[in-house]
Amino acid sequence: MTVYVYYPRGLATGGPEALHQLVDSLRRQNQPAFLVPIPGTESAPRAERYDQYDAPEASAAGDTPGDIVVVPETQALLLKPLRKARGYVWWLSIDYAPRFVIERDRTSLLPIERTRNTRFPLLQVRAAKRALRGLVTGEDRVLRGSGHLAQSHYAWNHVFAHIGRVGSILSDYTPVAPLDAVTIAGRIPRVAYNPAKSRPIMAEFARRWPGIELLPLENMTGEEVASALATSLVYLDLGAHPGKDRMPREAAAMGSVVLVANRGAAANGVDVPIPPAHKIDVGPDIVQNAKRALDQVFADPTAALAAQADYRARIPRERDVFDAEVRRVFVEGLEGDDGAVPAA
Repeated sequence: MTVYVYYPRGLATGGPEALHQLVDSLRRQNQPAFLVPIPGTESAPRAERYDQYDAPEASAAGDTPGDIVVVPETQALLLKPLRKARGYVWWLSIDYAPRFVIERDRTSLLPIERTRNTRFPLLQVRAAKRALRGLVTGEDRVLRGSGHLAQSHYAWNHVFAHIGRVGSILSDYTPVAPLDAVTIAGRIPRVAYNPAKSRPIMAEFARRWPGIELLPLENMTGEEVASALATSLVYLDLGAHPGKDRMPREAAAMGSVVLVANRGAAANGVDVPIPPAHKIDVGPDIVQNAKRALDQVFADPTAALAAQADYRARIPRERDVFDAEVRRVFVEGLEGDDGAVPAA
């Protein structure tokens, strides 16, 4: 058996790192595995930050009995030509998966169709709906004939509810060395955040409360990000959480108190097992709700940090958990784990 994993060559974000981790885990478990560049990315230079992983490339995926081909959720149609190999779609996110984006776009066309105005001629709207319907139908055929892997419990539930397929949890891990001892002492009462996830919301937060020190984690090396999180009291993530995001876990490992928007993968206690008080309601005013949650942390930071002790304790074990998930699916051939009972 050889496992081929499609990835966007040159892209350095959480999803591509998980794809590297899968190949590396398989090879550490003596299973032949290779990355395959997604068509159109072959000429991009490989991301140096992933040199730590044993993840060599193959020029193309195999299609012989026993072979396995894994694609991220954005590339499900790459499985369409397979005739003999087993295909898997790995749902690293939900909100950005083409099938669900198409469904949202198709729904958004309904009020336009009702208006029948000159800007959106009826024939054009109907043509757009037919095209969207064709894309969904074509991808659905692939999805029905493929296996499904889910990086988060959120994704597992979404795939089951919307596609009717039972998937298998295949998470990822946070490649950081947690602090030996986590304390409040010496931490700066500031709020670190990732602008790539919530820039407009944080801009509004800064406008309303200019007295709170905010630290955007951008234009930094990995070491600089770790240092910023190791000295900041709070990490605030008001993004959409389309999957089990890695940055909150890295922040927790570095001893920051993690506050997240209560949506996406962050809305359940399996993917983000932190107290309800640290999950911020989106409505009616997410910025005001975030300020209230921050006030509670600033009022008693020691208690807030202690409340996330179990969350922090999981992070050093993530790689072992991931290796076990990889072994269960690809070596033992056991599928269907929904991740509802996270590893102790």
